[in-house]
This record gives sequence, C-alpha cells and structure tokens, in this order.
Amino acid sequence: MPGAETVRLRAGFAIAAAALAVVGVAICQALAAPEPAAWAGAVTIGSLSLLLGLGALPLIGAEPSVRVIVGAGAMWGVASVIGGWLQLADRIGVSPFEVGVGDLTTGVQTGLPVLVGAVGSLAVLGWGYAALRAEPPVLLVSVIAGLGVLAVSVTGHGGESVWTPVFLAVHSICAAWWAGTLAALVVTVRGKGGWARTLPEFSRWAMPAVGALIVTGVVAAAVQLGVGPQLWETGYGRILVAKAVLLAVALALAWWHRRSWLPRARRHGVSERESIVRAGTEVLVLALILGLAAGLATTGTG
Repeated sequence: MPGAETVRLRAGFAIAAAALAVVGVAICQALAAPEPAAWAGAVTIGSLSLLLGLGALPLIGAEPSVRVIVGAGAMWGVASVIGGWLQLADRIGVSPFEVGVGDLTTGVQTGLPVLVGAVGSLAVLGWGYAALRAEPPVLLVSVIAGLGVLAVSVTGHGGESVWTPVFLAVHSICAAWWAGTLAALVVTVRGKGGWARTLPEFSRWAMPAVGALIVTGVVAAAVQLGVGPQLWETGYGRILVAKAVLLAVALALAWWHRRSWLPRARRHGVSERESIVRAGTEVLVLALILGLAAGLATTGTG
C-alpha cells in the first residue's frame, strides 16, 4: 500500500479515536453529571494509554517513534494542567476564566494527578531530548506513563476503601495497556512482516491483561456500588452499565480478531492495510470506553 495512503489511514483512525473519546464523555453527560474536568480527563487517559503502549513496544518486537512519544507526553502535561484548572474552577464555583492566582490556595480535590502529569510530562520530554543524542531505554516511558495511570486511578472514588484503589489500579493499567499498545501498533508497525512479528506477541500478553481487567473491574464495581437498582437509578451506575456493555463488545471483537486475524497474520497472510483497519477498529471501541471511564472518574456514586 502506498505510503501516503497508509499515513492517511492512520491519521483517520487517530482523529476518529479522539472523537469517540469525546463522545464517551458526552454520553456520561447525558447519563449523569460528571465534573467539567472529565473532558480534559479523557485527553489525559488517552495520552497516558498511548505512552504506556509505545513504551512497551520493545516487549512485542517493535520500536516506537520518538516524535509520537514526545507529542503524547506534551499532550498529557497540558491536559493534566487544564484538568486541574477546570476542577479548581468547579470547586470554588466560578468560571475557569475567573480563577485567580489566589484561588490556588483553595486547591483541587487532589493535586496528585496534576503534579504527576506536569512532572511526568517533563520527564517524557527529557527522554525525547536524550533520545536525540543517545538511546535511553524505551521502557522508561512506559514506567512513567504507568505512574501517571496510577495517579489518576487511585484518586477520587479509588480512595473510598482500603482495597478499591488496588483493584482500580490494576484495572486501569490493564485497560491503558490494551488500548495504548494497539494504538501504538497502528502508528508504528510496517508491512506484513511487522504485523506477523508483533501481533502474536501482543496477543500472548493480552490474554492475562484482559483477564485481570475483567476480574478487577467486576470486583471494584461491586465494592463501590454493589448489585441492585443503584445500577440504573444513579448516574454512576448507568455509566458503569454502559461501560460494561461496550467492554463486552470490545471483548467479542478481540475474540473474533484472535480467531480470524491472528492465524493469518502469523503466516504473513494479511495485508498491512487490513491489519491497520482491524487494529484501528478495536482501538475505536476502546477509545469510546476510555471516554466513559474519564466521565465515570468524575461522577459521584450517589
């Protein structure tokens, strides 16, 4: 497939994924009343997922683009700061444009994601600068992004019990790795040979990751909300149900890909275009789920 067509296809999936993450937040707005910071949260989660996936690519036989890593790192930092700014404005009850320096003493609900986002973003940019002159370990990017995911996942509702943060942390890391690594493959892997080498390795890692994602998600939901009418009588419950339905769709799509795509790709029997389309389609469903997750993180359980 011509290089220009490949670039357009990848760009199209990137734009569509970003749009669907926004749609996910909009769905949350229709089902409940998440904080305004949910919009920035969707960008934060998406950037972190991509960084986590890019940094983990060497584990499945691929090398990421330094430019994409730097771009995702910068987006993470900007989204984290904007999210904290929106959260502060919502907390003190003023327009974001009316927030003054003195209002910073009021603080946001928790400054951990903002602090980790700012410092982590600078660390990723520093890694990118070092990559121009040397070969710093790419896995370091994944570690930094993982810390960012943990900072986001253990705040808010995650702090309501002793064990919930643990389940949410594992759930969030697995979800970010699944979505982010697939997205990283879409923007990185070239040719039939590249997909024949990386897709089987991704699939091997995906099995335990998705299993942990399901188990920890069910346990965390049961601990936070329980089982009963609160699943459809509260905004939080309705978002949770919508997220579970979409996750079932993503699992069904992944199962179909594992049966129909993986065996042929392993034998170099799938074109680059088909692999990009299949991986990109799965990423689109996961992007919508990440948008719902961003809204869920800023919605009260009552």
